[in-house]
Amino acid sequence: MSDVADRAEWRIAKDLENAMAHARKMPQLVADGHCHYCDEDVAHGLLFCNTDCRDDYQNEQKALRRAGR
Repeated sequence: MSDVADRAEWRIAKDLENAMAHARKMPQLVADGHCHYCDEDVAHGLLFCNTDCRDDYQNEQKALRRAGR
């Protein structure tokens, strides 16, 4: 017979599994040589030209998610 700790452990494992599955479905940015926010040229392997563009992009994406888009 399982106790409260066993049920809690099972629930945590299920929540982690669901969260990881959701994260895998999320589109990922690909480094294409251009900043994903301002379209400036960037070094190979970078997504943004600086931290301001990165932060602005993340804030914009959060606002879109809050708006349901």
